[in-house]
Amino acid sequence: MRRSLALFLAVSLLAACTATGAPVRSTTTVASTTTDPAAPSAPPPADPDVDDVKDPVFDGLGDPRIDVSHYDVVVRADPGQPQIAGTATLTLAARTAKPLASFTLDLRGPVVSAAKVDGKAATVAAGDPGEITLTPSRPLEPGVVTKVVLTYAGKPSKAKFPIGGVAEGWQADDRGGWFTMSEPGGTQSWVPVNDHPSDKATWTITLDTPSHVVGVSNGRLVSRGRAGQRRRWVWETDQPMASYLVLVLVGNYDLVQRQGPADAKVVFAFPPEVSAADRKAFNELDGIVRFYSKTFGPYADDDLGAVVAPTSLGLALETQTRPLFGLDALGEPQVWALAHELAHQWFGNAVSPASWADVWLNESFATYADWLYREHTGEASIGDIAESETVESERAFAVLDPQAAREFDAAIYEGGARALQALRVTVGDTNFFKILRRWFAENTGTSVTTEDFIALAEQVSGQDLRPFVDDWLRSADQPDLPR
Repeated sequence: MRRSLALFLAVSLLAACTATGAPVRSTTTVASTTTDPAAPSAPPPADPDVDDVKDPVFDGLGDPRIDVSHYDVVVRADPGQPQIAGTATLTLAARTAKPLASFTLDLRGPVVSAAKVDGKAATVAAGDPGEITLTPSRPLEPGVVTKVVLTYAGKPSKAKFPIGGVAEGWQADDRGGWFTMSEPGGTQSWVPVNDHPSDKATWTITLDTPSHVVGVSNGRLVSRGRAGQRRRWVWETDQPMASYLVLVLVGNYDLVQRQGPADAKVVFAFPPEVSAADRKAFNELDGIVRFYSKTFGPYADDDLGAVVAPTSLGLALETQTRPLFGLDALGEPQVWALAHELAHQWFGNAVSPASWADVWLNESFATYADWLYREHTGEASIGDIAESETVESERAFAVLDPQAAREFDAAIYEGGARALQALRVTVGDTNFFKILRRWFAENTGTSVTTEDFIALAEQVSGQDLRPFVDDWLRSADQPDLPR
């Protein structure tokens, strides 16, 4: 049975991670309306005294008082050397109603040596673990675009993935190079960042490496100029990106570039030892993207591809434009989890969760898209797949239980995908795919909530979906699938 992303990790490592005693349960409140939802309005000003995004799953991430629109990051990194050095220029604005005297960024490991806000020196102080506080010479005026420049250096500090002990953040591969695996909060291990998916931004990432070393990131390769014994690899993303989706690899890679589906430029990064047969398996990318583009709406970016880190990960990650795989994803006629990770380019990347409590909007949707692709290739009908893909967990969680999201439990993969199949039967095929296409088209580049999805589904279907939400999203005991 094909496994996908953290579902593989959640299931295969569940026995090692099962806590004693019954977990504390709580659920996300889902609004219900059978009328057309009002046009979206601007979010209210942020509370000037609250410096962390309120999130019931992973707290202590991000600062809701600022909105970062772009990161321009230069990082000097050498394989085998644990220290990095960088400069980060953030374009941001205060989201408070009154001038903002100070704000925070997430940074774990490296130390900031200098900071400027609009060209004037700012003070930097260590706050909570993994957080720095910046105080500019003058408070930030609400809504006014501000440039923040930070110079930093040090050793990135890894953390553990929420389950299983897998490393999160900037880390060594098995060949002396570096790569990042950043869900949910690993980007702060190597760059100062507002590290919460509610604040998406575009990125320019420059990797300063020895001349014989390759630097890979998201988006488009703008240049790879050489200066003496070093080289600068410059990558840009045009579409806003949640910080956990940012990718960096530094090491020995073959870059394979070609034209791809939907006029996208495809870039693969393979360690030299990856065989021609294993590389060829990634050509399935074209058919997958064409199918998803037809089903959900045109691919939202101009850049595409995949990367393979020279290590065994036990999972794959949907890093934006260029999903991350380990060597253990190879060796089959098909790349393990490729269809799932590419589905995230629609669900999770283009349309991101406003809270980690909404992560089922990523994982359930990508799992269901994978099922649709399997049906498309003739493997099995969607109904049979949904019936056979039971939720494999020793503990019963509702899809909307924050504990399920915290543990990346099977409930937010197969459980949520089964709920989507139930929704499809409830509202009918025409309405169901209209909902998915509008969800993608109307929310690309933003961060959204479960309430937003249910409101759209009710608007399109004209049905009161409160019973569906109660049975399929709030209940740990889902009903039998309707036919």
